[in-house]
Amino acid sequence: MARPPLPLGTWGEIKTKTIDGKPAAVAYYRDFDGVTRRAQKFGRTKGAAANLLRESLRDRLTPTNEYLTRESTLTALAEQWVIEIRKSKRADATKERYEGTIRAHVNKAVGSVRIREATVPVMQRLVDRVAEGSGEGQARMLGVVLKGMFGLAVRHNAADSNVARDLLLPPVERKAVRAPSIEDVHELRTVMRAYDAKPPARGNSIRDLADIADLLVGTGWRIGELLALRWSDVDLEHGKVTVSGTVTRTRGKGIHRQAFPKSEESNRTLFLPQFAIDVLVSRRVNSYCEWVFPSANGKLRWPENVRAQWAVAVKGTPVEWMTTKACRKAVATILGPEAAKEQLGHADEGVTRKHYIEQQMQRTDRSAQLDVFGQYRE
Repeated sequence: MARPPLPLGTWGEIKTKTIDGKPAAVAYYRDFDGVTRRAQKFGRTKGAAANLLRESLRDRLTPTNEYLTRESTLTALAEQWVIEIRKSKRADATKERYEGTIRAHVNKAVGSVRIREATVPVMQRLVDRVAEGSGEGQARMLGVVLKGMFGLAVRHNAADSNVARDLLLPPVERKAVRAPSIEDVHELRTVMRAYDAKPPARGNSIRDLADIADLLVGTGWRIGELLALRWSDVDLEHGKVTVSGTVTRTRGKGIHRQAFPKSEESNRTLFLPQFAIDVLVSRRVNSYCEWVFPSANGKLRWPENVRAQWAVAVKGTPVEWMTTKACRKAVATILGPEAAKEQLGHADEGVTRKHYIEQQMQRTDRSAQLDVFGQYRE
C-alpha cells in the first residue's frame, strides 16, 4: 500500500548517516508545488547536521508572498494581509489606520509569534495590554485588524479557526443620541453669523462658518463630504448637488480628495432647501477655484481645522455642545429613519436609528386603539 504524501510545506523524519565519510542528515519534504524532494546537510556531527537540515527546511518552507503556513510569524501574516488590504476598495485613511495598528501593536509586541502559537489566551493578553496602555478604542481597532489577519490565515489553511472571533474586546459605551432642536439650529446659525462678522484672528483668515453650518443643516452631509465639494458637483439650475468624494489625508499624498465617500451608499445626489441654494449662489459669484469651500490659498481644507474653528465659534454660547456631526443628527431626527437613511448616505436604517436619531420618551397617543381591549361584557 502506497505511503500517504506529506502535507504541503512539511518534512518527514530526519535521518542521520555517514556520506563519503562525513556526518550527514537526510529528509524528504513536500514543497508547495506538491513535489516531494530530498534534502541533506553535512555537519561536524550527526546531531549538528540534523540541526542544520532542520533550520534549512524551516527557512525553505517559510511563507513567501504566495504561501502562509502554521510556522509563519504574525509579522509575515500581517504583511500578507496588508497587501490584500491595499488592493481593496477601502478608504485610504482606513488602510492607513490598519497599518498603523500593525506597526504599533502587532509587529512590536507579537511579531515573532508563529500562527500556531497565536492562541486565544496569547492574543487576549495583547488586547488587554493595548486597552490598558493605549486606550479601549485602540484595542477595538486591534480586534478588527486581528480578525482580518487570522481570516487570511484560515484561507491559507495556516490556522484551523479565526482566533480573533473569540477575543473579548472593550465594549463601546453607548450614549443617548442628542439631536439639536429647530431652536438649537436657529441659535447656531445666529452664533455663526456673529462669529464670521468679527475680524479674523491671526492664521485664520477665512470666516465662512455660517455658510458651512447652513449647508450642513440643509443636507446632513459629513464635514469631509462638504469640504470635498466641487463646483462641477453642483447643479444650481435644478437645486441639487452630487456627493461623490471626501477629504482625507494619507502618507505620501497629504490632504487630498478621495474619489469616493465613506461608503458606496454615500454616493448620492440630493435636492437642497432654498436657504442652502442661496448660500451656493452667493459663493458661486465670488468663486475662484474648483472647490466650493477652499482654503485661503484655494486648496482643500482639512476637516480637523474646520472643527477646531467651529469649537472656538460656539464656545460660551448656548450651542457650545453642537459639533459638525450634531448637524447630521438634527437632519436625521427631523426627517425620520427611512428618509434620513437616504439623506445621510447610510447602508442600514439601523445605523441611522442607533446613532443619529434622538429617541422621544413620549410616543404617539394610541390609547383609543388599545381601548378596544377594555370593551367587553361580563
